[in-house]
Amino acid sequence: EVALFLFGLTFFVCAFACAVSALEQDDPDFAGIPTSALQLYKITLGMFSGSHYDMLMDYPALMCAIFIYVVTTVIFMLNLLIAQLNCSYQATYQDMVGFARLNRGKIVTETMPAVSKKRWERFSGALRLDERVEFGEGDIGLSG
Repeated sequence: EVALFLFGLTFFVCAFACAVSALEQDDPDFAGIPTSALQLYKITLGMFSGSHYDMLMDYPALMCAIFIYVVTTVIFMLNLLIAQLNCSYQATYQDMVGFARLNRGKIVTETMPAVSKKRWERFSGALRLDERVEFGEGDIGLSG
């Protein structure tokens, strides 16, 4: 899941690096595609210094592009990563519950041969499964 997020982030960085380097601006931090990509990664990771943000104010088109990039990656992509990890955890939890049930079933099937026939008949007779049971107050009855 993290690898998918990093792939998506790299796609956005490359796209915005190409767009930013094509703008008419003279900021040396965004002079070419590789340097623009590095600066965009720094922005995503929170390593872009405040003085560099002040320099962006001199180039309104660049500032607008960086704002769109921040909204797209930091807000949308990180929320998408959280959602991906949450879904992955839910799937893992469901698998874990299924394996626990299989393990309990295995324990029951391994234990059954050790129970004597007399004890089993006494237990099943105590359940009184052959007697009819009246519906309770909250029962809705038979389906169908």
